[in-house]
Amino acid sequence: MTTTPETNSHIPLKVLDHTELFKDEVYTKQFETKREFENGADDAEVNRVLEWTRTSEYREKN
Repeated sequence: MTTTPETNSHIPLKVLDHTELFKDEVYTKQFETKREFENGADDAEVNRVLEWTRTSEYREKN
């Protein structure tokens, strides 16, 4: 068994993988409320641009 250097506790640390960590309620709620401060585009605009990137016009420009 390992100990934590900060407390010399004999309780093993549980380290979550990032794919599971960010599914936690705390992180999902934080991610949802970030838009208020970032002035991000709404879902309709994101989908519009996504669809445009799949057009031939976009391919020609890039």
